Amino acid sequence: MLREARVYDKSEVYQLWKQSYPTLDRNYLNFYFKHLFDSGVCLIEEKDQKIVSSLQMNRHVLHFHGRKLVCGFLCGVSTSPDYRRRGYMRKLTESMLDEAAHTHLITLVPAFQPRLYEPFGFHTIYYQKQYMIKKEELNKVTIQNVSYSAELKELLEVYQKFTSRFDGFYERTLDSYEMMQKELVATQKQMVIYRDENKEVKGYLIFGMKNGEVHVEEAIYLDSIALLRMLKCAIGKAEEIFINVSPSEKLEKLFPLAIPKKNSYIMAHINNYELFNKLFCCDISSVKEAFALLHKPLWIHETY
Repeated sequence: MLREARVYDKSEVYQLWKQSYPTLDRNYLNFYFKHLFDSGVCLIEEKDQKIVSSLQMNRHVLHFHGRKLVCGFLCGVSTSPDYRRRGYMRKLTESMLDEAAHTHLITLVPAFQPRLYEPFGFHTIYYQKQYMIKKEELNKVTIQNVSYSAELKELLEVYQKFTSRFDGFYERTLDSYEMMQKELVATQKQMVIYRDENKEVKGYLIFGMKNGEVHVEEAIYLDSIALLRMLKCAIGKAEEIFINVSPSEKLEKLFPLAIPKKNSYIMAHINNYELFNKLFCCDISSVKEAFALLHKPLWIHETY
């Protein structure tokens, strides 16, 4: 039986996610179910008096071609190993997309398994570039004006300035950054901030350890000095640091020896082409054509 999850299903869905994502950081999983799970819509499939499959959809405001659109973000696709290959994921996805067609124009999903979502009309629209930067490339950089704290308002303001160069990004609020700080504490990640000579925040980095390596998960910066100094601080005693950025960010200009690795990151689905065409005065019939309308490069680094 397919239905929407209720409060008393939460612990069982948690165990299903835990079983389906054995490599997912447990601290992050605990954070998600404590602070975020209840704010989304979760569909579940029950079989043999237990939850055997689930799918979560969170809603956000997306900046898209001069408008602010409510979008859906699918995550937590999970099916118990004993019940896989029975069509439960397809059933949940079709049901969720049917609901999405009545509430918003665009649905996003992580592009970790493109072939899983392509049959439903999803298309990969966003890639990340990962650079590996060696410590010696930062030898001449100082950490002057780099600190570990900032007001939420300052973080939001620098994010808004940074994303003004892009399109396809989430609308963030002070609540977004309050939640981000809770996530940093829960997952033991860190944030470094760079201020200019006038004490104005010009950027921040979020980073943590992954398999013994330093990984930057989000880099917000208004100039190259901010980025370089924050990377210098984040790398610490490590020999190298990994950073994920958008395709339009050319870090090889700062690090000529760094060769980026391209990774699929976000897929999109247009839920109602007729309404989309009416809203944007166009005549598109595919996800690729829809995102080709944008005049600025994409920047989508969200995970839920």
